[in-house]
Amino acid sequence: MKHLSIVLALSVAYVRAQELNQTIVGCVELECPPSSVDSANDDCTVAGSSFPSVGLTSIPTENRDLKGKVSWTKGFNITDGPDNSRTFHSAFYLGTSSDLDLGDTGACAVLLHGVEAALSFDKVDTNKDTAQGTCSDAMGSDCVAALLDRAKKLLDSFGNDTPSSEEACAMLQDDLDKNMDNACLSISKGSWTNLTSAVLSGNGAPQPLSGDKNSSSTCWPVLPKENQLTLVSEYQTNGSRQADEAQAAMYAITPILTLFFPTGNQSIVAEADASLSCLKVVGPSRASLDTMNDGSQDPNSGVSKIFSSHSVFFSVIVAGVAAAWLA
Repeated sequence: MKHLSIVLALSVAYVRAQELNQTIVGCVELECPPSSVDSANDDCTVAGSSFPSVGLTSIPTENRDLKGKVSWTKGFNITDGPDNSRTFHSAFYLGTSSDLDLGDTGACAVLLHGVEAALSFDKVDTNKDTAQGTCSDAMGSDCVAALLDRAKKLLDSFGNDTPSSEEACAMLQDDLDKNMDNACLSISKGSWTNLTSAVLSGNGAPQPLSGDKNSSSTCWPVLPKENQLTLVSEYQTNGSRQADEAQAAMYAITPILTLFFPTGNQSIVAEADASLSCLKVVGPSRASLDTMNDGSQDPNSGVSKIFSSHSVFFSVIVAGVAAAWLA
């Protein structure tokens, strides 16, 4: 029993070590492989989509069955078009642990793209590349509290008529379209615009990326690496080749209102659980670090070896300790 306790203690230590070391992490922590065409940039390719920049944040819930098991990842890229035009593309992925069961739990998200230009983490870090923080930093704690309260009250308004995820998503987006909290006026300029809602559970929910789609992936931008990824939403804007436009689009902060609520007796939440994540891509690029070796030929860089090097190292440690104590 003593031997088993030591191994379990190491397992707990490893799980804690997989927690993010800051609110938003990027390619350095996610071990993105370097680009084959540009030695200063990364190339995180997920199911055929390549992103030189990514950002990952845990969904800030206090529910014990959700905490540490759900996250958001944002990937960003730029495509050059004719006549000096460009398309700025962002993709949003939900990360979930393999044991997360949302069978009796409704879930949806609303992405507030319209306020991206008004948000910054300047109070935390004025470097646009490395800046990261919470929604309270970017939007103000009063605005965050107002949005979360609005989402919870909306669910309460259904009474005993439990909505589906699709119904809750549509109602939440409509409610935000028609109403504005005074606490958010300074960033919203009077109304929420460019809202996108996404169903996260139930019949209309997108499915996690399958093995077939993973075949083209060189990167798995989630932690722990064994977690699932689901493409939830994509957002595109058009612009010119002006550097300031590219920078503004690249480092835009996207607020994501995530809502979980019970739909059956086996739900992992007893009441509505609402949270707000403010997500952007963060640097530096892994390839730009002088101490980083070129890992483009490393077979462990892709999802064919879904466990990161940290996981392999941990496995060796546990195996060694277990063998020593059980001998």
